Amino acid sequence: MNRQQKIILMIIPNLNFGGAQRVFYNHSIELSRNHKVVECVFNFDAGHAFQSGNEVFSLNVAGGANALSKLIQFFKRIQALRALKKKLKPDISISHLEGADLINILSAQGEKTITWVHGSKWYDQNISGILGIIRHRLLIPFMYSRASCVVTVSEAIKQELIFHYRVKPKAIQTIYNYFDGETISDKGNIAIPANFQPIYEGAPVLIFSGRLVTQKNPAAMLHWFASFVLTHHCKLVIVGEGDLRDELLDLCADLKLNTYHPWSAMELHAAYQVYFLGFQSNPFQFIKRATVFVLPSMWEGFPMVLGEAMYCGIPIVSADCPTGPREMLMDTEKSPLSIEIDYPYKAEFGVLLPILNESTQGVWTKAFSELINDKVVLEYYKKKSTGRAVAFSKEQNASQVSKLVDRILL
Repeated sequence: MNRQQKIILMIIPNLNFGGAQRVFYNHSIELSRNHKVVECVFNFDAGHAFQSGNEVFSLNVAGGANALSKLIQFFKRIQALRALKKKLKPDISISHLEGADLINILSAQGEKTITWVHGSKWYDQNISGILGIIRHRLLIPFMYSRASCVVTVSEAIKQELIFHYRVKPKAIQTIYNYFDGETISDKGNIAIPANFQPIYEGAPVLIFSGRLVTQKNPAAMLHWFASFVLTHHCKLVIVGEGDLRDELLDLCADLKLNTYHPWSAMELHAAYQVYFLGFQSNPFQFIKRATVFVLPSMWEGFPMVLGEAMYCGIPIVSADCPTGPREMLMDTEKSPLSIEIDYPYKAEFGVLLPILNESTQGVWTKAFSELINDKVVLEYYKKKSTGRAVAFSKEQNASQVSKLVDRILL
């Protein structure tokens, strides 16, 4: 290994399909232009979706099945990462996602450390119970106060770390995720296979793309849509896989939604109300042809899928969840981030709605009733999406990652 180059060790729990994994992949490629980049994952149990071409090490330590085994595996990961660092002698170790952040800090061998925070901690409903209290009060403040630098993907997460976890402001920098807009646009322009054409026939199409997990709030979306579709002629397309898939299919049956899915012998035609498409290697060709992109999440960080929808050039309606959608859809120089949104807020670059639940279904119905058949407003937000995408372009933001690393290495 050539010691003329600085060695950057990048750590993430896995490299499956996910927003943080995509950012990790982008950064790995960007930093390898001037440095020796080595990647590290806990294991390859979830696959290896993003392959940058850089060398990858696996700690080969699986997760635990219960609290005791999880603790044992946690210490094994620290031990394995410490051994890898002794072998590689990195100049800087950069970790993405909380599990990797903690073992990065605890295995440090004198190198600089950067932790990359992709999502809200304070509003993350997965951080709960006794272990959640320990994470909130001890682990999160501990690890982020000991990093050489903490990077957040939104300004709101930065403020969260300062006020709730007492991380010093000077130790935190916000760098927005960036997108390869040309690739997204090119993939969006690829014609969809003929057998999918009926989806877009006969009615406006709302589309959601993402993991089918609690965070994304897909069950609440289906409950709302079942009510909405009683009085409005439209369709809902869901692109993605996740742990809730079977539960959501059962919910559609309970709600009497006429539903297509590819996991049984069903003929796809134009009469369905809901279409589950599963994982698609090119979701952009489906997003681009929809009427409106919908994000119903309960919490986020900097939702990659909103930026991708912008590059696909379609109007966006998003839950005003912590964090990310406000910063992406509002002109924060004109509209303060502190305003409360409990009504359809027509922001500069998209529509923001209160988080979707039983009590806010009426607000969502009002917003979509006004939007889906208003060609003037739809065209306005199409143009606004395309224009806003430039703010998150690779050309405008990738250099910030390299500049940060160079500054920390000085």
